[in-house]
Amino acid sequence: MEREEQFTYKNFKTAFLILGVSIVLAALVFGYFFYQTRSSRDFVQVVGAATQGFESDIVKWNITLQENTDLTNLREGYRNIQEKRDRLFHILNGKGISERDININPISIQNMWNRDGEVSGYILNQSFFIISTAVETIEKLALNPDELLDQDIFFQNTTLEYFYSGIDALKKDLLELATRNARERAEMILKEGGHKVGKMTWSQAGVFQIIEPYSTEVESYGMYNTASRKKEIKVTVHATYLIQ
Repeated sequence: MEREEQFTYKNFKTAFLILGVSIVLAALVFGYFFYQTRSSRDFVQVVGAATQGFESDIVKWNITLQENTDLTNLREGYRNIQEKRDRLFHILNGKGISERDININPISIQNMWNRDGEVSGYILNQSFFIISTAVETIEKLALNPDELLDQDIFFQNTTLEYFYSGIDALKKDLLELATRNARERAEMILKEGGHKVGKMTWSQAGVFQIIEPYSTEVESYGMYNTASRKKEIKVTVHATYLIQ
């Protein structure tokens, strides 16, 4: 009988202990959600944005020269492509473009095939690129190649890419503008209710979109358009402010 009373007492003690812990946990959970519900009224979330136009000050000119030869004139093909390259470099040097700005790749060779599936000759390609701050000079020569054609210089492939040396500083300035814009939007939202914007409690910058002017093209991971000399840079900032 005594053992049964002890067992019952222990059961009651355990039950009360579990009940007490449950009440405390329930109170904590309720208090947390109550706090979240009340505190959510004291914040405002906004998205600020900033856009700025700029012009590239660095150009990269990608060039590929090509020469076709028959099976017996491979050496001549090498010589011809080198002569074209040297004539081009002479023109560039005369316009103030140093050979130090030119990056040359080795000549590559591909077989030419006839209708019978036999090798009938060779295709020689040499690619190189020029990186320069003389944007006007390079652009004029690439887009108006009369001077090159007069020297029998023909390109198999050529493209221009544009970059900006001050892009890092520009990004910092744009983040500042977007953050300022976020606060201005928060002020506009709270103005009608007679409230003021307090301190920022959280913020997150979006990715930078560097695009051609008036383009609507964006990418979730960011974009850097190199095809256009004139560009626009855009960024957003998500921010949360206290309400005063």
